[in-house]
Amino acid sequence: MDLKDSAASLQLNKEIKARKNVEKALVKSREKLRQAKKMEALGTLVAGMAHEINNPVNLIIYNMPVMEKVWLDFKPVFNEYAKNNPDKKYGGLAFDFIEKNLIRLISDVDMAANRIAKIVSDLKKFARESHVVEKTLININDAVENAIRLSKKAIAESCVDLEIDLYDDLPFIDGNLQNIEQIVLNIILNGVQAMEYCHGKGTLNISTKYRHRDGKIYVSISDTGSGVDQSIAKKIFDPFVTNKHDRGGTGLGLSISYNLVKSHNGEISFTTRKHKGTHFIVSFPTTKTDEATRILIVDDDASVRELLKGAFLRNNAYLVDEASNGMDACIKLGTYAPHIVILDVFMPQMDGVEVCRTLKNDPALSDIKVIITTGYTEHEKLKELAGMGFNNIFHKPIKIKKLLDEVDRFFITEEL
Repeated sequence: MDLKDSAASLQLNKEIKARKNVEKALVKSREKLRQAKKMEALGTLVAGMAHEINNPVNLIIYNMPVMEKVWLDFKPVFNEYAKNNPDKKYGGLAFDFIEKNLIRLISDVDMAANRIAKIVSDLKKFARESHVVEKTLININDAVENAIRLSKKAIAESCVDLEIDLYDDLPFIDGNLQNIEQIVLNIILNGVQAMEYCHGKGTLNISTKYRHRDGKIYVSISDTGSGVDQSIAKKIFDPFVTNKHDRGGTGLGLSISYNLVKSHNGEISFTTRKHKGTHFIVSFPTTKTDEATRILIVDDDASVRELLKGAFLRNNAYLVDEASNGMDACIKLGTYAPHIVILDVFMPQMDGVEVCRTLKNDPALSDIKVIITTGYTEHEKLKELAGMGFNNIFHKPIKIKKLLDEVDRFFITEEL
């Protein structure tokens, strides 16, 4: 295969991959829209249904104690009548059966009616709590800490180890503090319940972080519990979907959380493994309005530059320029002031070591962050770079996700 055919093949592969990514994104977008419409329709249906059911159920609840009292007052008369008519049936039932079981039957009806009333109450709660009333600028960490405080008793009683890692001074979001507390609290309590019936102690991990590349705050809550049953995993955010009915679960907590997250223009997702636990991630857009991060990619391999450039340009948070060698990079640095330089070590004309020396010796460039890339695991030049303080090294082939996370780490550490 000649160079022309190779380039055409590479371009075709890139177009196929891009098309597949678009198709996946479209499917995901349609699923989110379907879920959002379903939850909106359910909220309207639930509010109306709760009102219609409430009146007849209350009538049953109010009348059952009266029926029980009437029976107790009438029972002596009934006893006398039954003695004189021993073979008579009442509603197809013998007197002995009625005498022994009628109170229990009335009690069962009363219990069932109260169960319906509880469901109606939960429906009203779902319709009410699934909507945000008022938003202000809030700090996510405040909501998370409040939710942890509210769940402390449940965590202590379940002997669960709690691990907390909250970043300080996160950007604000436009939201409702109580609603965010409710979201986090529901997920925490779900995790605690999932670990109550596991062998040994469980661990609940709660963390927050700000990701610069998409301008979002992430709340991560993971447990080491039994995991979500696969039979309900795809419906976990629907109302009344739960496998904890025998433990008093209503299946409304996560559906309420889902609606509240959506009301904050956020996203909620989870991964789960049987007997390994469940990991929820909730993200919210922030009010932070930074200028795009400028990145200079320096590498003599055009395919590497293209790969890295594509990875960063998929996010609006980055402006990317490139250079094919150290000399070209230094010329660009005279007019272009990047926040980060992603720098190959071994290049013609001027290598990465000389570029780093230039950055270190020029006060105007000394604050630029540098990520070294190289195909060597050990080399004298790497030791020389480390001696100058440039020890953030990524070995080729580069893992793109780790590189993006490292770039985010710069801004989490320094901007927040």
